[in-house]
Amino acid sequence: MKKLMSIILFTATATFTFGQSKAVEDFSNKFKNDRDAKVVSLNGGIFELVANIAQFADDDEDAEVIGRLASGIKSMNILSIPMYRAGLELSDIDDLKNKLKSEKYEELMTMREGRDRVYFMAKTGGDKINNMLMLINSDDDDFTLINIDGIIEMKDLAYMAKNHDNWH
Repeated sequence: MKKLMSIILFTATATFTFGQSKAVEDFSNKFKNDRDAKVVSLNGGIFELVANIAQFADDDEDAEVIGRLASGIKSMNILSIPMYRAGLELSDIDDLKNKLKSEKYEELMTMREGRDRVYFMAKTGGDKINNMLMLINSDDDDFTLINIDGIIEMKDLAYMAKNHDNWH
């Protein structure tokens, strides 16, 4: 029984650590050690700090929303890879998107400007986002994967989208 519990705990921890997606884990493991890859990992402590700072802003709705968003985020991982130099092809990005869709990620939004493409994908549950991914294929032939793990309220994202012009 202890062995079974240990296996379950290890599996749950590994799944949580890698943003709840086997496709993202496999993709990251394939490219993160490339000599030209840029890797950034931010963990819960930094987001707790932002949430705590936001608490000191009296009667500031923007700070409250930012604090709620920060307190829901457990980690953020960024992987930026030079296309082609690292052996990454457009078909690899399409494969990643297809695997994410099979893992019940939905494509929330796609943006295109020239050759730049940005895909927002998320695993949702009701009015919450449980894991959000941004796949950015830029004109300068870099591909960036941003994985935000945590629970984000849709109402807070809507507030940020509505009020982003007010921030200078």
